[in-house]
Amino acid sequence: MKKITFAFLCFVNLAANAQTIFQAQEVDKAATPQGGTPLFQEYIKANLQVPFATRVAGVKGRVFLSGVIEPDGSVSELKVTRGIQPQADKEALRVVGLYRAWQPAVKDGKPVRQAFNYSVVFPDNPITNYDSTSHSLVDYFNDKFQYTQEPKEYHFRRLIPVDNNGVLTADVVFEQFKKKEWKPYMSANYSKKPMMYKVENGNKIDSLPAYRITARDQDWNSYVPEMIVQTNGQLLSTTEYKNSLAKANYSHYYLNGVLKENMMVDGPNFRETHWYDNGQIAEIIQREPKNESGSTTVRTIALWSKTGQQYVKDGNGWAVKQEGEQGLLVNGKKEGRWVSKLADSTLYIEEFYSAGVLTKGTIYDKDEVRTYTEAEINAQFKGGFPALGQFLAQNLRYPAEASRKKVSGKVYLTFVVCEDGSLCNYEILKGIGSGCDEEALRVVKEMSGMWQPGIQRGKKVRVKYNLPISFILR
Repeated sequence: MKKITFAFLCFVNLAANAQTIFQAQEVDKAATPQGGTPLFQEYIKANLQVPFATRVAGVKGRVFLSGVIEPDGSVSELKVTRGIQPQADKEALRVVGLYRAWQPAVKDGKPVRQAFNYSVVFPDNPITNYDSTSHSLVDYFNDKFQYTQEPKEYHFRRLIPVDNNGVLTADVVFEQFKKKEWKPYMSANYSKKPMMYKVENGNKIDSLPAYRITARDQDWNSYVPEMIVQTNGQLLSTTEYKNSLAKANYSHYYLNGVLKENMMVDGPNFRETHWYDNGQIAEIIQREPKNESGSTTVRTIALWSKTGQQYVKDGNGWAVKQEGEQGLLVNGKKEGRWVSKLADSTLYIEEFYSAGVLTKGTIYDKDEVRTYTEAEINAQFKGGFPALGQFLAQNLRYPAEASRKKVSGKVYLTFVVCEDGSLCNYEILKGIGSGCDEEALRVVKEMSGMWQPGIQRGKKVRVKYNLPISFILR
């Protein structure tokens, strides 16, 4: 009977410890972010989405929070102890609550619950061009279309209509100041187009309904970042374009709201940062400008595991990537033997590199073994861009209606280059009408069979291709 009583008391004590919330000074080892405090702060900085209302009101300062770090590294019982504004307080709760990469507190050799306090800083970054009367962001330009804040120089203005969250709601309108009043000059058409957004879930790819929100002019120039949002309004991605098709900056998010990856212009280079879905930083990549041969140098600057262990620092170390591949990095470039294995540890890919350049690769794809010297070859028109330009010049006919109406511009199309070089899945992304859209589609269809397919690790694959076709009156 004594043994039973002792066992029962042990069970009660364990249950009590599981529910007890300890203070940092009461544990043997306090809870800390897995990768260290600086990486947690980097997570907050990258993931904080300062609310539109907060910026319009010019609110700045700290939101103080308290909560509990659970034994599994998640956060519970999170609350605001001192706030600055309802919208800012809500965002602080969101961004801290999504971080699940804590190393839990330890007491008597076991993980326990620990109370913690943290403050989220909202920077001084006010929106000063919001006009509440028109519910628009308004910017002014001089006669050379240069931004100005001097009223005497106002010659053009741009109105970006937004909702209470700062999301575009209608056409972006440009006006010109003539005869002491503002008159329409041009516009960029608003579009909120339904789409299916692809989501990677382990080895599976699922899709969910979403909307793509854009504003582009007749030449398909973008005047606001393109946004993709779920049907409930949650952000999935934002993309800025430096011209009609080339991406400048972008951010993609996991379905839980954590930043998945972003790319930012860093001088002449592009800097990519990837994150795990628990908020732990995964990888920092630098893409350098294209060289004379048209290739881009890609360097891995730093790499971490999902539990915060740093594999690569300053471009050097043994890398174990999210996709499962691993090998040596020297000055950010792959060196020597790199391998990828299946879940059962069977060798799947074996590649050899010299200063980041692939010298030989082998893929063991089910019952097929393929060797290659280039991991990826993009689809292209036979003969390259010069041949493509010549084909279009010889075969494109200016529609009579467009000529009569003096319609000119670019028609943007997308299509898929299939494994045999044929084309399919044609779609007009942006047309100009008056027969130009139909003519562009006709001439693109005539190119079917004239393309070299894309190749990934020695296997021909389908590749989606975007192509602008110009109609210029002479």
